[in-house]
Amino acid sequence: MTLATRILLPVAFSLTAGAAMAEGPIQGNEVFSSTSAAAVSRADVRDQAIAARDAGLIARGEILPVQADRDIGKSRDQVQAEYVEARRLGLVATGEIQPIASPAQAEQVRTAGVRATQIVMK
Repeated sequence: MTLATRILLPVAFSLTAGAAMAEGPIQGNEVFSSTSAAAVSRADVRDQAIAARDAGLIARGEILPVQADRDIGKSRDQVQAEYVEARRLGLVATGEIQPIASPAQAEQVRTAGVRATQIVMK
């Protein structure tokens, strides 16, 4: 190896790496923004967090609040009927695709569950 390869090449790499780091944060990224549209005090944020915790809106572990309260009070038949209707409407998640139900579709799924409980009770 020549002297130029052993000394100049690492120096060149150091200069280009330093220039890349000197660019700063990405422009337009709100994460790095220090100003906010609405100034909220620390006490307000703390109060909101406590209220959310008391209302059960904060995820704990892998259970999201929506998952924890979704099926409380529903019978097995009602949950199965809602699943069948959601699958028929194409609302069951497959892979990474998370379909979002329209209000009309959500009502169809709910109605299917209600009908299932009425059939069982007769």
